[in-house]
Amino acid sequence: MKIAAAVLAGVLTIAGARAARAEPPPRGIAELRARVARVLLREHVPGAGIALVDGDRVVWAGGVGVADRATGRPVTADTLFRVGSVTKSFLALVKLAERGRVDLDAPVSRIAPELAIGNRWAAEQPITLAHLLEHTAGFDDMHFNEMYAPLAAEAMPLGEVLAKNPASRVARWRPGSRFSYANPGYTVAAYVLEKVTGRAYEEVLDRELLRPLGMTGAALRLTPEVDARLARGYRDEGAAVPYRAIYHRPAGNLMASPRDTVGVDAGDASYGLGNYGDVTERAPVRGHDGGVDGFLSSYGYLPGQGVGFVVLLNSTYSWTAVVAIRHLLVEYLLADQPVSPPPRQPVPEDELQRWAGTYHLAAPRLQLLAFLERALPGVEVFVDHGRMYAATVPRRGAPVELIPLGGDRFRVPSASGSHVAFGRDRDGRRVICFWLLASGLALPLTLLSRRAGPSPGIGWPLGVSLSLFAVPRLFLAAAEAGVLGERNAYTVGIFVLTLVFALGSMASAVQALLWLPRPGSLLGKLYRLAFACAACCATAYLTAYGIIGIRLWSY
Repeated sequence: MKIAAAVLAGVLTIAGARAARAEPPPRGIAELRARVARVLLREHVPGAGIALVDGDRVVWAGGVGVADRATGRPVTADTLFRVGSVTKSFLALVKLAERGRVDLDAPVSRIAPELAIGNRWAAEQPITLAHLLEHTAGFDDMHFNEMYAPLAAEAMPLGEVLAKNPASRVARWRPGSRFSYANPGYTVAAYVLEKVTGRAYEEVLDRELLRPLGMTGAALRLTPEVDARLARGYRDEGAAVPYRAIYHRPAGNLMASPRDTVGVDAGDASYGLGNYGDVTERAPVRGHDGGVDGFLSSYGYLPGQGVGFVVLLNSTYSWTAVVAIRHLLVEYLLADQPVSPPPRQPVPEDELQRWAGTYHLAAPRLQLLAFLERALPGVEVFVDHGRMYAATVPRRGAPVELIPLGGDRFRVPSASGSHVAFGRDRDGRRVICFWLLASGLALPLTLLSRRAGPSPGIGWPLGVSLSLFAVPRLFLAAAEAGVLGERNAYTVGIFVLTLVFALGSMASAVQALLWLPRPGSLLGKLYRLAFACAACCATAYLTAYGIIGIRLWSY
């Protein structure tokens, strides 16, 4: 099997992304507001802040819905939202503004040798500022004990923030070779910015970027004045979630209003550090999305048309709402402009055959959860009658054609630009955990097949099955409460139950082997043995990834 790392995310889902988008674009702001309001009502989202720009002209900055369910306070052009990772784009712009003083290709170890950064490729490929801003340093994303913080941490020096858990700042592969989203990289970049300028990064960001862009209402720290203008955030249809500070604030602590966000010129450039491309709309979009407890955000600009948008929501339970509103905004800005996707380029079949094979993801965002990524279905790329296609392994649904654009770049039929770029990673490996899918059936089948007479009992299989289902639920509950990085009932429960899973798997195997020569149903004994083997394989797999006995409070 040929293994490679390719930009294949969404290949099979994007193909039908615009199938249901047959409505004509909104005609006028009033119709746009009404259609946004319908999306909010359908998705049970309280409110949205919106900004539209056309070159240097503000088309609309305002709001729809409410900023606070309890008081009914409406969303206006001046309502503040937490914009989350959109902050990264502003920090990247500051780095570019400082390019006369800082070389983006300079090794971080040369500028800030005191920082703990692991890189076994340092001699041949040091980590640079550009790697940090482009998420190609190979860092792990922030670990659980460096996520949410007490409010006082908003004033914590960045050096102390970075000292909290250096384990996330280790290159897992050669820097520059793979993309993996990592928030700590932006905190390192902000630390370097502070060291070069001699000023706090918040001060540099405010003086060098926010104020010149007219973003005088934006804030980087919570104060009573800021809180009075800040929308309340929601995780569900209940009460608002309390404001929680984050340790890696350079990666996502900006608070801004729709009026503030129009300061960014939509037509400045077609590409820059701190943003990415989106080809799911009728025309290519560049921008960034954000999410922080109770808030979602998305901004984008269409470089070919010189227009841009921002959508800010005070909820985190409907990404569908973000996608739907973003589509409405893009269609409004495009209106009836004809936009054509890049045409098919002729490529010989033998050239296409170079990329035929089976691919899987090879750059996990969080190494702790890499075992889940490795177990996902792969993507098969094959050539048929001179055309290239992609399909899941095993196949579900019709294959999707990959249209060649030249230079080893491809797009799916509905995409407005390059969607797939091929490249090989010699370290990639394919892993399939097939038998584990059946292990959860062991308990009910054992119960159904019990007969009168001797039985090995269901104690150990029961422990394995219950722990298998309980651990992810405890994990999600701890994540919902924002306490994954703390010692509490959730995380201690995960620690204990993973050990129960491992012990129960081994005990089930011993029990199944001892019971083989005894009288009883052969089918039942074979199923028990298969269950025990699957559980032991899963134990070995999870142990290899550090899941068995995981102490999340120290991760």
